[in-house]
Amino acid sequence: MPDRVIVEVDEDLSDLIPGFMAHKRADINTIFDAVTRRDYAEIGRIAHRVKGEGGSYGFDAMTEIGRSLEHAAATRDDGAVTTLARQLLSYLDRVEVVFQPAKD
Repeated sequence: MPDRVIVEVDEDLSDLIPGFMAHKRADINTIFDAVTRRDYAEIGRIAHRVKGEGGSYGFDAMTEIGRSLEHAAATRDDGAVTTLARQLLSYLDRVEVVFQPAKD
């Protein structure tokens, strides 16, 4: 198994994280489907959401992948889109969430 990635998340979000992670996996499937249809607008929308939501939940690497994915969609780079979607999937496979007490 590749190295785990530890992400510290406020415990207030603990109920939301499983659904969030499942949605990101669904987004990856949608990206793979969209790239075969060359639907760069759809890829761009998902990438923008990944970029924003990643940061909101504390998944900084997800934000960076989303930013790169958004650029790849804008430049219609199928190879980069596919590579970045695979990177996002790998990241999700390796991430381990550790809940921390909420900060006041």
